[in-house]
This record gives sequence, structure tokens and C-alpha cells, in this order.
Amino acid sequence: MPEISRVGAVSIERGHFPVGEMWEPGFERREDEPEFGTEEPVIVVPGQIVVTSRVQDHVAPVVLAVNDQEGEAPGPAWTLVASVEYQPVYMGRMAALDTMNGPAGPADGSIEVFGQPVQPGEPSVELDPSRTYRAHVWSQGRSDSRERFDAAMQREEWGTRDGFETYLVVFVPEGSQEAPIPAAGESRRDRLARRHGKPPLNMR
Repeated sequence: MPEISRVGAVSIERGHFPVGEMWEPGFERREDEPEFGTEEPVIVVPGQIVVTSRVQDHVAPVVLAVNDQEGEAPGPAWTLVASVEYQPVYMGRMAALDTMNGPAGPADGSIEVFGQPVQPGEPSVELDPSRTYRAHVWSQGRSDSRERFDAAMQREEWGTRDGFETYLVVFVPEGSQEAPIPAAGESRRDRLARRHGKPPLNMR
């Protein structure tokens, strides 16, 4: 049985949103920038899976899940967008995030995933940091979302931001890795010296 999160409402800006691994104390932050010049619908950088949208600015329901069964579709209403590899870089806490504002809040209503209703709440799941994963990104409404958005703009429905796309990201265990571990006992002075090549003036 898949482990399924609640349904969050992600505020999408600039045509994309991340599913990010939450930073943990003791780990060096991974802040790699996605390469948006690609035409790939899903982009992976360390610590993030970035999903591109066909609509520039809107709110989309998003669900995350972990499923041990490779190839199991979440239901007939869902279309596979892409499958990508993901390797945890911290402790494996994944959350759907607004483009600009951090973790997504609850959606307004429920949706059906793997034959069961999923209620509004926090869209987050726990991955095993000693495993690697295949992340399957599914959608509803994506195939014609841009056309429906353009039609709404032609009708001068400027405040319309809901109902264009819905997303589901399913993590399937694929392999194993050495679990990331925090830097043991590293002081702030040592961390800054390692990052910048020498300690800050006020710490020398």
C-alpha cells in the first residue's frame, strides 16, 4: 500500500514549482540552481525535483507518495509527465513547495489517488536516505491547461488561478546509497573557513 501525503495547494509562479528535501541542522545546504533552458518537464538538482507547468501563474493541488510497487498507475485520470532519478542529500524529508514562499498549505478539497480519497493537508513524505529513488511525476489537466488558461484570459477572468493542473509525485525505491551524514562537530568558524578559504576577520 503506498504511503500518501495530504493534498497541498502549491502557488506556482514563473511556470515551475519545487518538490524539495528539507534541510537538516549539521548538513551543508545544497543550493544548486536548476537549468531552466532545457525543454524537459521535470528538472533534478541535488535536494530538489523541479516540475515545470504549462501555466505561468496559478495554484495547483499537489500530492506526494512513496510506493514500493514500480509501474503501478495512480488511476485512469492521471497522465505520466516524466520519470527521473532522485538521491536524498539530507535525511529524506520531502515537501511540495510554493515557487517563492516555502512549504505549501492545504488544498481546498480532496482528490483520488491510488483508488482512495486524499484529504487536504501538508504535502510531505519521508524517504529513506540510504535508498535512491525513481520519481514518477503524474498530472491531471496538463495536456490542455495552457489553452484553458488563455481562454480564461480572453474572457477577462483575470482572477482565475485554480483548476488548471493537478500533480502527483510518486517516489519508488530503486537502489541504495551511503546515507548522507552531517558534519560532526564542525564549528561555525570552521564551516565558514571551508566555504570561503579562510576564517572571517572577526573569528581569526
